[in-house]
Amino acid sequence: MGKKKFKKGKKGWFFSALGAMFRGIFWILWKLLPVVVIAGVLTYAGFAVKKGLCEDRWLRVQEIRIVPPDVLSPQSIRTLEEKILGKNILLLDLKKIESTIELGPGAQSVRVVREMPTTIRIEIKKRRPIANVQLRPGGPYAITSDDGFIIDSRPALDPAWILVEDFSESFKEPRIGARLQNKGFAEALRFMKAFRSHELARRETVTRISLDPNGYVTIKLGEGPDFKLGRKASECINALTNAVYLLKTEPRENIEYMDLQYDRVAVKRKL
Repeated sequence: MGKKKFKKGKKGWFFSALGAMFRGIFWILWKLLPVVVIAGVLTYAGFAVKKGLCEDRWLRVQEIRIVPPDVLSPQSIRTLEEKILGKNILLLDLKKIESTIELGPGAQSVRVVREMPTTIRIEIKKRRPIANVQLRPGGPYAITSDDGFIIDSRPALDPAWILVEDFSESFKEPRIGARLQNKGFAEALRFMKAFRSHELARRETVTRISLDPNGYVTIKLGEGPDFKLGRKASECINALTNAVYLLKTEPRENIEYMDLQYDRVAVKRKL
């Protein structure tokens, strides 16, 4: 009898616990019901609003604004108009549009943005000319941007930009859209940036920068002499300042060049 009562009591405890668990689940579901209903209503409303906006004729693209307006060719503009005008502004893939825009050598990057409700603005960053690069002695000048791309060619030196002699390139005539391969070009620009912010720039002018095939930088101050600065020209400003002071002891025209690549300054005098 005792064993039967024990088994019966054990079964009663199990069913009691199971019932409590189900009651707890139903209680939680009952409490969550308003939240679930509200979430469902909001989700449905969101889809309805999105559908309405996507079908709204007032959100069709009516204008493409290009900034600055003179960067893209007429053919590129017509291609964009065919792809974009009349389309719903919210459904356009802006990154995809950016990837399809053909940029000329004068343009560096592009960004496409929405101007609600009916305008797409295309912002193009133009390359900035920074140097006259001569590719052979007596040759024309390749107008080059700060990232090394040739964006124009001119027969005469433009005094607005520094002269860079780079006779190591595989091409000897300016090629619009080509990029300089000499690694010394970037270092030469870093040097010019450091030089212009240094007090030495108030007394001296860099009239020419020369690059050898290995990227070594040589500069010319005024009418001379030349200063060999090596591959780390931008770190030689202080050495250059000290070398200029040394020039006070003898006429500049007697010196062919000064080598500042090492701790000890080497001076080559004209014969």
